[in-house]
Amino acid sequence: MRSFRPGFFSWLFLSSLFIGLLPSLVQADAPPSPERPEPSERFRTWLEDVAPLITQREREVFLGLSADADREAFIQRFWEVRDPFPNTPRNEARERWEERLADARRRWGGTGDDRARIFLLNGEPDGVVAGQCDGAPLEMWVYEPRFQIQYRTVLTFLPGSAGGPSRLWSPGNGPDLLAAVENRKCGGDPAAAEAFTWLRRAGRAGCKVVTQRALTAPRPREWVSEFHPTASKASTASATSVANRPTAPARLDVDFPGRPGDGLVRVMVLPDDTAPSPGGMREMILSGRVLRGTETVDAFRYRFDALPSLSAIRPLAFERRLRPGRYRIEVQMEAPSSGRVYTGERELAVPDVSTTPVPTPSSAVPAVMTSSPSPAAATQVSSDLAPEVRRLFAEADADLAAPHPGLHLAAPSGGLLAGTQRFEARVEHAAGTPEEAQIEHVAFSLDGKPLLTRNHPPYTVQIDLGKVPRAHRLAAQGLDGHGQILASDELVFNAGAQRFAVHLAEPRPGRTYRHSLRARVEVEAPEDRGVERVELYLGDQRVATLYQPPFIQPIALPEEAAVGYVRAVAYLSDGTSAEDLALLNAPGPAEAMDIRLVELYTHVADRSGRPFEGLSASDLQIYEDGVRQTLRQVEKVDDTPLKLMTLIDNSASMQPRLDAARRTALDFLRRTLRPRDEAGVITFNKSPHVTVGLTSDLAALTEGFEGLVADDNTALWDSVIFSLYYLGGASGQRAILVLSDGEDRTSGFHFEDALECARRAGIALYVMGIDLPQGEGADRLARLASETGGRSFAIKSMEELPAVYASIERDLRSRYRITYQSSNTRPGEAFRAVRVQVEKPGVEARTISGYYP
Repeated sequence: MRSFRPGFFSWLFLSSLFIGLLPSLVQADAPPSPERPEPSERFRTWLEDVAPLITQREREVFLGLSADADREAFIQRFWEVRDPFPNTPRNEARERWEERLADARRRWGGTGDDRARIFLLNGEPDGVVAGQCDGAPLEMWVYEPRFQIQYRTVLTFLPGSAGGPSRLWSPGNGPDLLAAVENRKCGGDPAAAEAFTWLRRAGRAGCKVVTQRALTAPRPREWVSEFHPTASKASTASATSVANRPTAPARLDVDFPGRPGDGLVRVMVLPDDTAPSPGGMREMILSGRVLRGTETVDAFRYRFDALPSLSAIRPLAFERRLRPGRYRIEVQMEAPSSGRVYTGERELAVPDVSTTPVPTPSSAVPAVMTSSPSPAAATQVSSDLAPEVRRLFAEADADLAAPHPGLHLAAPSGGLLAGTQRFEARVEHAAGTPEEAQIEHVAFSLDGKPLLTRNHPPYTVQIDLGKVPRAHRLAAQGLDGHGQILASDELVFNAGAQRFAVHLAEPRPGRTYRHSLRARVEVEAPEDRGVERVELYLGDQRVATLYQPPFIQPIALPEEAAVGYVRAVAYLSDGTSAEDLALLNAPGPAEAMDIRLVELYTHVADRSGRPFEGLSASDLQIYEDGVRQTLRQVEKVDDTPLKLMTLIDNSASMQPRLDAARRTALDFLRRTLRPRDEAGVITFNKSPHVTVGLTSDLAALTEGFEGLVADDNTALWDSVIFSLYYLGGASGQRAILVLSDGEDRTSGFHFEDALECARRAGIALYVMGIDLPQGEGADRLARLASETGGRSFAIKSMEELPAVYASIERDLRSRYRITYQSSNTRPGEAFRAVRVQVEKPGVEARTISGYYP
């Protein structure tokens, strides 16, 4: 299962940058912690190279690392989050930066000149104009309108003193150029006159916005709070660190079970069961890294739990994908119960498509084993994979070596999908695929309902998805001439940026597994966080824990063709889990039961607005479409973790209010958030922009509120819909706090679309309208809040905000979670109205108005 990650139009995350893709100007250098060693010259040079790009938060985390392997992993991740096309092998952002950096050094001697910084972030200007004001020379860079840039832009540079570096001019920073232009003290050729005319028309506010944008690019999504140093676990222990620990006799092997050139490497550590093992070796921890020269290109950690009935051959096997080339792999195996440890390393050559993956003789590729601090006691590695080990995984590897067709669903480009959309299933046949194993038909289904079957390419389907974005699952199956499924793919879109789901793509239903299988787990994680681990179970027995992708694990079965199941459980860093189960060798399909449990987060208060305490099931009546429902549970949720998004208007009209809006919102988050809560920030003017993704890191939230610029028009409904999408998929207590001072001006969606999306999302909206006139605009905001169980506030001045936020905090911390099992069996997807009635005089309940099944 793959998740299409909509960006809410292709320019969403770049909308508040006047030009370019790369974030953040130089931050003040932070000295390294006295407890940690200072980075070596190589890493100090890297910090200098990315100085105009790295954020202060990233710099602090990098300087806090103590191991070179962690620094290398950080640099790799630093560029990954900036890659504009992460599904391609190239990283265009890194390549562009390195090319511009070399050019900047040649032209300006480094990054100290503001022209170098602007060039690094934004590229070559369309024109460079020379002019002068009051006799002083000026250099003006002109950027013409193009993708990402709506208007012509002029940046003015002042020459440095005594031939020093130039600096970017802005109103209040240097001479009053605008006054000089107005007093006709500036001149030059016609191009300079045109640039001065632009400055005069832009005015002080316009020039200030342009320079702020040029020097405060949007930051990448928050990722450093999820970055955990792993070098202490990933790199092999030195001889000194294991000198006083008992050794575990074992050998290290590698294999290439796939097709030549696919880069699949299987690493195996085979413990020697014939040696005495005090305390047993039931649980094993494997960690290590892969190096190309001195560079760490991959790091890994696995945990294995042995099965009691498994044969004496128990290789601890895992798989990595590497590009063709020569590497060194270092591995450490630990048995926590006995304290025994094994360390080993070996060279390996990953074959390309022109070579055959045969074991390399030990004379050509030396293997160095360090299973003990004493060289004399080192275990020798076998250069050839043992036949019994190869037989053990032969069944799991059968599909890897044989050519087989591939099928990939391609989604339309753009953001949230609505209206009529065209999808294509692309079929690929590997070289050597026999004719009978080729895809001849592709069958499409949407949300489990068959759509059509295409009998010849192009395998396309057009679907009317409705007026507003909704979550859908599109599936395609590639069939041979007899209707047998050869390949399949699924595409989930509009499901929410916080969606967390697990799918066991293998083992496949209907297939018999006798000796081994490859468990392949596909995980959809929220956009802002990674997966901490994936646990694999064979029946009730956990067999392996994978701490990094790819989440693929070969498993040897203890009993031939036994009936059972494989279960995969994925965890995020906050403990949230998702799982999937696949039946193994089952005689028939499992029966599905449709039990719909409805959760209502409900605020209960008296007429004065004070929260009502001590609510019980006997005090409530729940009605769905007018039919009374049976309650399952009523509980107070004051300690239930919150997931909050603050949606802040930063259009031009917010300029005099933006500082107060930023300050009060941040004060609210600092006061409200508890250790398990998470919050994020979305700003919007003509489009929404995720400033900070969901995080519990107050430092990241504080940084996200800095540097906001008020500019452009207001796309309120587009931004509300996007924020609902962004928080969609998250579980628990969710709310969006909307702060705006204007009516919608530029949205592609309408109020009715936002209302339907809000109903479908089931997320409480707390709306703060600043100085809005009474009328349709204010009424619509109030309705949005009412339909979602939130509240609306009409604010006349920014001084009212602290009291409003305090009221919202009380509201969020005094809600009840009411659960009932819906008795509604009516087919269809129509809206189901919900009403909560409190059987106590003067007490009222506020919750969502209903839901879509």
